[in-house]
Formats: sequence, structure tokens, C-alpha cells
Amino acid sequence: MAIRDDKMGQSWLLPPDISELIPVDHICYLVIAIVNGIDVSEIEEKYRFKPGNSAYPRRMLLRLLVQAAIDGVWSSRKIDKLALENVVYMYLAGNEKPDFRTLCKFRSENKELIKAAFEKTVTFAKALGILTLGHLSTDGTKMKANASNDYTLSKAEIEEIREIIEHGIAIDEEEDKLYGDKRGDELPPELNTQQKIREKLKEIEQASNRKLRSAAKNIIEQHALGDELQKEQIIEKLDKAEEELNTSGQSAVSITDPEARFMKNKKERIELSYNPQITVDHDSRIIVANDVTQDCTDHAQLEPQVNNTMENVGELPEGAKMS
Repeated sequence: MAIRDDKMGQSWLLPPDISELIPVDHICYLVIAIVNGIDVSEIEEKYRFKPGNSAYPRRMLLRLLVQAAIDGVWSSRKIDKLALENVVYMYLAGNEKPDFRTLCKFRSENKELIKAAFEKTVTFAKALGILTLGHLSTDGTKMKANASNDYTLSKAEIEEIREIIEHGIAIDEEEDKLYGDKRGDELPPELNTQQKIREKLKEIEQASNRKLRSAAKNIIEQHALGDELQKEQIIEKLDKAEEELNTSGQSAVSITDPEARFMKNKKERIELSYNPQITVDHDSRIIVANDVTQDCTDHAQLEPQVNNTMENVGELPEGAKMS
């Protein structure tokens, strides 16, 4: 038996169209047809007269995110990687290379648009007979949040941080009246602002007989040293964390991602995480429903996934199984 030549590294005389490398019955062509029929002019108008580099076409980003939803890919970094390496995603991106930050921002700003496009694609797939819906499989997985386990705050800590920040603001206002444009602390020169803040924190801890954790100290320091915008952002984070504490009943939440919850992962580690759920048509392997939950277990997720599936594809056929 003859052995074929190893053609790795061989150049193309005429580079092929990427679509020639994709099966003609691939669902990406349905995604293209659906997204091409969606009006994105209102979204694109926001970028029309903005300074800087031209923004990526909104339809291109939408195609990538809808295809990723169908394939069960959640991470913006993974979609970024697919657009560089996977022929389907390269084709959908038109050989553009949007980075994960661009994808992440587009997704966060256009959740309803992406959801509607995904639902429309699934509905068309059913109408074309691609989905049989006779056997559905549902499952969840733990996904680590972009948050540190140590960077959490309780309600009491948030209140204490606010009190210290307000006290600092009051002192600043009083010093402005006394010193005007001068700082009032020019002597001794070796005593800088950070040292003063740390000394003040130490005094407060001793007075209250309580130790502030490093997370609380960092937030207070960032507020004291930040400009007006940074100060506003810190207050907004505290507001969001406090709101999540009030609505969730949790004893503490992450200051960087208040909606994340402590969950045990496959390695038996407890981390701030989310619990995304997907339901897949068993025969076509197409995702027909998805959701991201804060629940630590999958015990209560079957009914919501069945309801989400029926919202997307309509009534299930008689005798449909779910596993």
C-alpha cells in the first residue's frame, strides 16, 4: 500500500473560500440567514460618529455569539480563540479577529438581541426538521466567577466602610476651609497620604476593638487615593453589594461580582461561581435552552429548563424524553 505525501506546510496556489471547508448542512448557514434578517441599524448608529478606530460590524459579533450559544460555549475568551482557529467561527467572523473584551462588552450591552436571535435560530431549526426533540439532555456545570474568595464583604463591613469614607470626606471638607489650596500636611515631607490612611485605619481599629479585613482596607484606601470618577465607582460597587445582600439573604458577597455564589466545584474546592444550565437536542446536538443560575445544585433546574425549551421551540412532541 502506498503512503501519501505529507502536505503540511504546502502553499495554496489559489486560497480556498473558507466556506468550502464547512459542510453544506452546517447550522452556521442558518445562523447567518437569521442574523442577516435582524435590524441592527439602531445599535450601529451609536458608533457612527464616535472617535477612534472603526467598530466591528454588529452582525458579525452577533453571528459569533449565537453560534457559540448553540455550541454551548460561554467564555468570551474561548470564542476569541475559536475565531482564530475554528473554520466555522473564522467564516462567521469574516476573518476578523475581535478580542474577548469586545465580545464580552457586546454581549453585556445586547443581551435581549442575542437571546432573540438564538431563539429564532432554534425555532427555524425545528421548522426545517433539524431538531427532532424526541430526546433532550440537560445538565449544569460550575463556572468560576471573576472574583476572589477573600474579596467579600458582609453588611456590617459595608456599613463600617461607608462610615470611614464619610468621616474622611468630612475631614477633607474641614481641611479645605482651613488650608485652602495647600494640603496642610507639607511637614514632615516623608509622611505620605498612604501612610496617613494606614495610620488612621489603625486608630479606628483600636478604637472599635475590631480588625478590618484586607478587602475593607483596600476599598477605603482606593477611595481615599482615587480621583472623583474612581470614588464614584467604589460607592456604586458598595451600593450594588449591599443591594445584593438585602435581596439574597447571603451573609457576605463579592465586592467585584456580588451576584456570584460560593459553590463546590469538581475538585471539591469552594469558590465564587455560577451554575450555567443547558438543554440539548440529543440527535442534532443543538442547544435548545440555556440559563445561568446562582443555585449551588442542579436539583431544582429541570422544570425551568423544560419551560425554557418550550418557550424557544413550542410544545414538545408526545413521548419526548429528558435525561
